[in-house]
Amino acid sequence: MTSCLHVIGLGPAGLDQLTVGNYRRIQSATKIFARTAQHPCIQDLMAEGISVESFDEIYAAETSFEAVYEKIIEQLRKELKNNSEVFYAVPGHPMVAEKTVQLIGEKLTQEYDVIIHPAMSFVDEIFRVLNLDPIEGVIIRNYDALKEIALTGQEWLVIPQVYNKLIASEVKLDLMNIYPDDAWVYVVQALGTAGEQVDKLPLYEMDHEKFDHLTTVVLQPNSDVISFNKLTKVMKTLRSEGGCAWDREQTHDTLKKYLIEESYEVLDAIDKQDMYNLCEELGDLLLQVVFHAQIASESGVFEIRDVLREVIQKMIRRHPHVFGEEKAETADDVILTWDRIKSIEKEDNQRLDFFNDPKGLPALMWASSTQHRVAKVGFDWSDLEGPWSKVQEELQELESALAEGIGIREELGDLLFSIVNLSRYLKFDTEEVLRDTIHKFQSRFLKMVELSREKGLIFERLSLDEMDTFWEKAKSQEKSGNEV
Repeated sequence: MTSCLHVIGLGPAGLDQLTVGNYRRIQSATKIFARTAQHPCIQDLMAEGISVESFDEIYAAETSFEAVYEKIIEQLRKELKNNSEVFYAVPGHPMVAEKTVQLIGEKLTQEYDVIIHPAMSFVDEIFRVLNLDPIEGVIIRNYDALKEIALTGQEWLVIPQVYNKLIASEVKLDLMNIYPDDAWVYVVQALGTAGEQVDKLPLYEMDHEKFDHLTTVVLQPNSDVISFNKLTKVMKTLRSEGGCAWDREQTHDTLKKYLIEESYEVLDAIDKQDMYNLCEELGDLLLQVVFHAQIASESGVFEIRDVLREVIQKMIRRHPHVFGEEKAETADDVILTWDRIKSIEKEDNQRLDFFNDPKGLPALMWASSTQHRVAKVGFDWSDLEGPWSKVQEELQELESALAEGIGIREELGDLLFSIVNLSRYLKFDTEEVLRDTIHKFQSRFLKMVELSREKGLIFERLSLDEMDTFWEKAKSQEKSGNEV
């Protein structure tokens, strides 16, 4: 016969809030194991003479909660091997914010019968003292899970077991990344007991309170929460009848130039290694995505959630080495996997266009992408000599075209295309190579102007030979890194 583990909820406070059924079960048990004796109900039971063995010694011996919980599970397993019934009591409701019960479900239910005996939870008492109707929306998160939380600002946030000032300070800092600094916070303690206390204070003062194992932090809905949902609502307002006249007039077509501009401003911030500006420019680029999604939503074509769904599913689908069973040890392996899955997707979608790059790509990027595509099917040089010889050949053909005055434009294009191919073969991004050169040219030119002005000269009045002299000086300073 399989042994049975009874998991009993103690409720949020003292004996008065323990259910009659759980009280009778505890009375009939020979011995009760409790996760901790530091709970009002356990203290009341012990005062009545009921034998309770707590796991507080494990808390004192271990350095992490994870280790504590594992040891508790090990101890319960030992008891189940020796007894047909074991009674384990936990604070509140067993299924609410109780890690050991989660572990019981993972590690003991396959070997033993487990019966959960419910109770009031601390959340029930929060509903009472804050007049909170959970239909408004409630999120419960442990204090160490706030960095990854996704809020809309429409829900109540409940953070249990903020049991000391150090944790309270960490919670405050995490919340200030999401909420306004002066958002109202409720610090609730010992709910349902004679020492029940509820304090309301601004977030920036939250960690000034006293904290213990019966302390919970609660934040009410706040329209100023920083979230993706907030951004979409701002855009929806801008496009509404009472919003902005300019925003209402925009279409997918009119916004194209802004999408391009914002993309290049992001690139510029990256080139300058200006992380503050990069943060701002990424926000501007994200706004363009939300703008287009809102316009599409108004037409009933798709919603922002459809955009999110598509990219999430695509990332998971095209990374089977991360989210599935496939293996990809190197970046090249990853690219092969990506291209294989992408090719299958295109076949499924009956997309037969081999060259399906966006035609609005900058020419250098478009050339490079085209060459990458044909190289994947074997149309490529076998070694570096091939693209290098092609550059020399195209240079000679351009020279002949210049001499004859015929076909210059075409030969110049061929030369540029062959240079892109050489760059690709050398594993350089031609666009980035040229951008770096432009930056270098601009810097050198400005230095040349500066040097001429230091000599009291008006740069615009210099001859080309004089300009060239200052150009060489600027070039020399750039390479040496020294002022001359």
